[in-house]
Amino acid sequence: MRLPKDEPKPLLDHLEELRWTLLKSAGALGAWVIICFLWTRPILSWFLAPLRVAGLEPSRFLRVLGVLDPFTIQLEVSLFAGIICSLPWVLYFVGKFILPALTPKEARWMIPFFVGGGLLFVGGVLFCYYLLLPQTLRFFFDYGRWLQVETQWTLTNYLSFVCQMLLGFGLAFELPLVVLAANAIGILPAERLRSYRRHAFVVVVVAAACLTPGSDPFSLALLSIPMYLLYEACIWIAWWRERYFGVGDEAGWSWEEKSGDELL
Repeated sequence: MRLPKDEPKPLLDHLEELRWTLLKSAGALGAWVIICFLWTRPILSWFLAPLRVAGLEPSRFLRVLGVLDPFTIQLEVSLFAGIICSLPWVLYFVGKFILPALTPKEARWMIPFFVGGGLLFVGGVLFCYYLLLPQTLRFFFDYGRWLQVETQWTLTNYLSFVCQMLLGFGLAFELPLVVLAANAIGILPAERLRSYRRHAFVVVVVAAACLTPGSDPFSLALLSIPMYLLYEACIWIAWWRERYFGVGDEAGWSWEEKSGDELL
């Protein structure tokens, strides 16, 4: 519920604000895509680094097959990198748009929510990039040698695999944010989280199998273990939050609307 000093705006004003939010977000995305297009070579080198760490030289094991593949790859790399780089600006514009509709308590949690989500996503990407990708690439290369076949990957296939792995781990590491948000509104108290440990383990393994493009048990275990450890960390954080802030309605979070005086 809005505070008494906030006057509701007409629908057309909200639509106009939404239009400008979308335009500014699209402008930020377009600007970063252009910047990344001009800097494709260092960005591509960053994507190829795990292959070098695995002891595989990209010039020997990567190929392009189509006439337009180099240009298409440059567009795809610049678009992917542009989306990632423009996310902070897009989130800022979206947050600025929805901020007036939030209660004071919700507004206080918005910045930690976005910052925490961003840090968790970056942590998942870096975990995959530095610890998992080189070992996974080496595993599949050695597996091909064990089958006595010559390993030749296309650059398009390699980049698609790497992007799926990075995004998969980045999204998987958002698990604590989802669990804590559910705990804050009283859906998942700490006691229920503890009682669902076995169920959570099964869900984590299934989610890890869906998020990892490879079917090898090595990459599955490397994603499942940290995800489950994050779930265990969520139990302790939820217990701490409940102890100091209460659960659901006790903490001021519920599905029912509160007046501005109740929240201040």
